Amino acid sequence: MDRILPLIFSFLLLSTLPVTAQNPTASNSKGNSEPAATLQVDPLLIAEAGEVWQLIASPNNPIWPGWDASTTPLLFYLPEEQDVLINHPHPPAGFIRYNGPIQFPGGQILLRDGSTFIDADGQNTSQDVEGVRTLVVADTLSNLRSQVSSLLQDQRPTAEKIRDLSFADLATDPYGQLAMVAHEAFHVFQDRQAPDKGANEMLLFYYPVLSVSNNVGFALEGLALADALHTTDPGAFRRATVRWLAVRRDRRSGLPPQAVEYEDGVEFTEGLAKYSEYRLFQSLEGRRPGPTMLWAQGFNGYASLAPQREKLLEKMKRNMSGEVAVNGDPYGTAPLRMRLYYSGMAIGVILDRISPGWKNRIFAPDATLTTLAEEALKAAPVEMEKALQEAKADPAYASLVQSKTKLAQEGKEHTEAALKEIEEGPGIGLIVDYSKLGSPKLGLSFTPFGITVVDGQRTIFSQVPLKVTFGDECEVAQKVPLPLLRDTERKLVRFRLLPSATRADVEKALGPVPASGGPISHLAVDLPGAFLKAENAQISWNGDNLIVSLLKGNER
Repeated sequence: MDRILPLIFSFLLLSTLPVTAQNPTASNSKGNSEPAATLQVDPLLIAEAGEVWQLIASPNNPIWPGWDASTTPLLFYLPEEQDVLINHPHPPAGFIRYNGPIQFPGGQILLRDGSTFIDADGQNTSQDVEGVRTLVVADTLSNLRSQVSSLLQDQRPTAEKIRDLSFADLATDPYGQLAMVAHEAFHVFQDRQAPDKGANEMLLFYYPVLSVSNNVGFALEGLALADALHTTDPGAFRRATVRWLAVRRDRRSGLPPQAVEYEDGVEFTEGLAKYSEYRLFQSLEGRRPGPTMLWAQGFNGYASLAPQREKLLEKMKRNMSGEVAVNGDPYGTAPLRMRLYYSGMAIGVILDRISPGWKNRIFAPDATLTTLAEEALKAAPVEMEKALQEAKADPAYASLVQSKTKLAQEGKEHTEAALKEIEEGPGIGLIVDYSKLGSPKLGLSFTPFGITVVDGQRTIFSQVPLKVTFGDECEVAQKVPLPLLRDTERKLVRFRLLPSATRADVEKALGPVPASGGPISHLAVDLPGAFLKAENAQISWNGDNLIVSLLKGNER
């Protein structure tokens, strides 16, 4: 089971929020030469990033021509302990210059202890720091704590979890760290080249995640892509590539346009970043590693990185076939999103062979990996039809149909059970009814790795603490992850509070706030597991459900 560290997305109208320093401490925003503070972030992580920088921080970047990362800042963080900022043109106040033995190629290292830009574990990403797009890497311990948290939340008996716990589950793969740095650094480059192009995560609400034909088609695509990338024979390569394209056209003919748009968007953003990992393992091959890397557990040099590339292709096959239950949930959007990382990677590698100039075109607004492949292949209809029939004649086809039909049925049952748990489960439920508002600017902070679509009106969100805003003065924010249902037809959001919470606990939290249905101004309540505020609302009880009805006046 792959454990994915979910990234949190906040949407109003697809906006990106900048990161700014909060409560800065020391006074010199340019850094100073005070005695060196202790480096709390893993030094090996900085060394691994330096290895990647030796390749990509150059006008002659072998991974992607035109990508020079020398001006990209890096932020390493250990939540609530330390931020390490490298190569930033105007660092925020509170950072001091690091004078210790660890060095980074061409970049000044600055430290700030205490409160960090990001307090969540495992957020390996890119975002604005003082108005500059910055590569963000979580410390090794932060990533490990996320993995341990996932293990603790696993519902299996403790003895079974201990039995299945391997060293690989706890170890940090140095090659994976190198790939992660390249992946996230590429996102910074992408954002500079095409800031308005990418995946709209809201389109996930239109995606038929459990469609049998779509999931069968994806698995067949994975087989074809693997065949293409494993052969050096030109004829076999073309046959496999045309088979992939024929299956993709057939599969996508049954999808709504929003779903196709979503696939193209994720393959552009995450697929190309994953492609940079594959190309990194090609570009590093045969190079001499820095001396620090030799101390990394599991590192065996760069003489041959074919095993690392093969591992990526094996993950591609397993993800596209649906064998990987990302976040332990085979029925939600997480497996879908992850398979697009790998399909995009594979199409990029194929384009290297059939259309060498494709990188000069992919940043155009209307260009997609699929359209570029179609143009390069120029497959005739007869060739495409023959390839599609061959794909469906594969011995794996019948078993795929059977397994994906079973998945769809199990997924339906799982979704119904999750819905019933939210609506009728034990404990106290919180319902925020916004039907009386005119046209609220509903904002939602969520992870695309934790979505289950019930139907066209109802969606369940999970994995991370959710936050929903209704205009400028009203919000409900979870303190811990609690499955939340959004119902756009009835205009409400609802979830169960902490399992240990009783009605007495909730009434104590409400204090003097009337729960008889009378209007309340400037409501602010700290509930077990969630915080609620509203400019104008009514509160009432319906059985074990606390109902908060938002009134006009919250929209501004």
